Amino acid sequence: MILIIAGGCLLATTAMAMELGGADITVQSTTKYRFQWSDSPDQDMLVQDDDDQDFFETINADATWEELGLTFSTMATYVKDVDGTRNGSIFQDYVDTRDNRQDFECYYAYLEKTGLFDDNLTVRAGRQYAYGAESIHFDGLWTHLDIPSWLNMEVEGFGGLVVQHYSDLGPSGIGGFNLRIHPLKELSLEFDGVFFEENSYETSLYWQPLDNWKVRSRVAFINDHTRYIDVGLSSTIPETGTSLDFSVYRRYAISSSADYLFDFSYTLDEALSSRAHNLYLMQEEGYLEFDIRIGQDIWFVPGLNLYGRYTKRGLSNGDDENLYNTDFQRVSFGFDLDEGITWEGFRLGAGLSRWWEDRDKFYEEESTSYFVEVHQRFLENFEFEADYYHKSEDVNSLIENEASTRYRTALSYQVCDYSKVGIEYEYSEDDYYEHELGIDHINALTLSLDLNF
Repeated sequence: MILIIAGGCLLATTAMAMELGGADITVQSTTKYRFQWSDSPDQDMLVQDDDDQDFFETINADATWEELGLTFSTMATYVKDVDGTRNGSIFQDYVDTRDNRQDFECYYAYLEKTGLFDDNLTVRAGRQYAYGAESIHFDGLWTHLDIPSWLNMEVEGFGGLVVQHYSDLGPSGIGGFNLRIHPLKELSLEFDGVFFEENSYETSLYWQPLDNWKVRSRVAFINDHTRYIDVGLSSTIPETGTSLDFSVYRRYAISSSADYLFDFSYTLDEALSSRAHNLYLMQEEGYLEFDIRIGQDIWFVPGLNLYGRYTKRGLSNGDDENLYNTDFQRVSFGFDLDEGITWEGFRLGAGLSRWWEDRDKFYEEESTSYFVEVHQRFLENFEFEADYYHKSEDVNSLIENEASTRYRTALSYQVCDYSKVGIEYEYSEDDYYEHELGIDHINALTLSLDLNF
């Protein structure tokens, strides 16, 4: 069982495995109580509500009948606003708009059968996700067929009714397909489609012409409108421990009700990370972006990797600059140190970025951002984590990180093989908070307990 305190949260996770009626069953429960607080909001901008408490429960369950080739999987969440967040509070979220300030959602619940009619056919029925030209959530049927005798082909088809967690637009049918062909061991071709209010298509190619060189390309459309073009080339040099990556990404602005809210393209990540926290697809105008990355292992310093990155983005229409869109250039560099010359259980990462932007007087024109991350395992069962992020000019911080200054500390203790307790605190501030929300900073505290057996 896991008990975690982070960002004002009590998080409990319980997992168990059992056998019942010939089925192997695994159940995991995650419970979280979150407490957040801030300085007093400006009463001319927002209501005087400076804290928030929420309760979360998530259930994951899997039952597998291996001899029958059957698996049932489900995941559901329950969320409850504990303290009655007031309208206009900075902490108000979608749960606070629901009846009794609570919400139950079933994310997936499906039965999957492998080897149906044919050893290469898999069928899944129920609530589920499908990925391809779009990431969709639906109630319906999904099938997967391998045809190894013909160009190593894989065919997927899916269809049903769209799942709408946060809106009620009425039943909407959706369907699609994914086609993958591997004519050569080093070559993969894909063609995907989703049929909705407007149809979406995507084609992609992954090719490894040489042992250490890889080529990738993706082109996506909504109906006959180009959505984006993405081309990249990467290489590794084992003899020197060098990695190279070059990419060109062209996004086209599409005004379409079927343009989904999620775009996981690497161009939206943080300056020195591949994690995308903010997905503002509906706010994005067209742009052209070039990106070059270089990584280098330092052979005489075990565990040390240096890396650098250059990014240049230009809007298709410079008049569309706002919080979400800008022309900019960014140079980043940093390092990762994983044990190596230090000691067991120690990891350190740090990086710095320099920004140049072509903006009007309301926005910054130049900025510097940097981060430091530390992890240490000690006395066998303890783990300590700390990280710090800062951006010197943050009016337009939405293109990198939600907060201009953020730091987090966490301490956990592994009670036994299946139990872990911990505490975490996070602090963030931003000019955007002050200008738009009337506050200076936000605090979050989380307690957690995890049990797994």
